[in-house]
Amino acid sequence: MRGILGAIDGTHVEIIAPSVNNLEHPPFVYINRKGKHSINVMLICDANNIIIGINARYPGSVHDAAIWQVSEIRNYLSFLISDSGYGLEPWLLTPYANFEEGSPEEQYNMMHKSTRNVIERTNGILKSRFCCLSRHCVLNYHPAKAAYIIYSCAVLHNIAIRAKFHLDDYDEINENYEIDENDELAHPNPDVNEDIHVHAGRRIRNLYVQQNIL
Repeated sequence: MRGILGAIDGTHVEIIAPSVNNLEHPPFVYINRKGKHSINVMLICDANNIIIGINARYPGSVHDAAIWQVSEIRNYLSFLISDSGYGLEPWLLTPYANFEEGSPEEQYNMMHKSTRNVIERTNGILKSRFCCLSRHCVLNYHPAKAAYIIYSCAVLHNIAIRAKFHLDDYDEINENYEIDENDELAHPNPDVNEDIHVHAGRRIRNLYVQQNIL
């Protein structure tokens, strides 16, 4: 999609349960909706699978959109695209919820879905290259150290991408690598759509359709 800097989504990395005596990181806040202890990692990538934004500070019970709302990078990056679990904003474009078949809005949604696949692929490459982050593994460290490991893997991922160290067997592993572990479309954040930026976001999205599809 023309003018889009990147795509954003959240993905969970499992960790061991923090100690019940850990007042800074109480274990119950790390329990995600699947009943596992995890860190909810915000990922933003560009069209080349380079990670341009990452936040691994929040526990698994925190919603993707809530992490984005308090992220510093929100003030600097536009335009990004996301699924409907995030609130529509002037700088964050989501799909249309209602559209007619064959309409420009449907074409936009198709473009949006195709473009947003890059975040799924980026997450898949990251977790395939660093199996400690995959859903089949658990980081056996307290949350702060686990976050440093996640950040380190992201840095090494970018180095590998720029050096063209490709995973030859990646396509055979799992092309759809559970970036939507939260299933945001089925479980949207009920508070996000009340954001004051929604109306401005609708105008920007409609303008994008007029300039790029009509």
